[in-house]
Parts: sequence; C-alpha cells; structure tokens
Amino acid sequence: MNADQLLEKYGLTRKTTQQYIDAITRLNQTQTADELNVSRDTINRYKNAFQKMTPQERTLLITALAQDKLLEHATE
Repeated sequence: MNADQLLEKYGLTRKTTQQYIDAITRLNQTQTADELNVSRDTINRYKNAFQKMTPQERTLLITALAQDKLLEHATE
C-alpha cells in the first residue's frame, strides 16, 4: 500500500494531512484547527483516522509525506 492509497482509505487529503502532521506536533488540537483554518471536527477526524491506522500505516504515511516535503524544499 502506498501513501495515496492510505489517504484514500482513511478519507484524508494530502495537503491537510501534511499540515496536520506538522501542526499537531507543535500545537494542541484547537491551535492546530486555527492554524490550518479548519474546524475542530476536522482535526478530530484526522486524529481518529491516525488512531485507526496500524503503526506500519502511520509510519509509511508520515515518511512518504515528509519525503515529499523535503523534495519540495530541495527544489525551491
């Protein structure tokens, strides 16, 4: 399974998932919702999706999205 399949399986979007991972490591849920300009319900949905994932799925998704972000910065 790849990152796109995982995103689809859990009903997540790539951009918001990248932003969520970055923000939730620095902020609480309310602050994360404010920073991403989404509702707290959306943040709860992302949190619940990550909780439902297996450790391998979480690792794959986080690693793939982090790699994308690094490649993005390297080409700027």
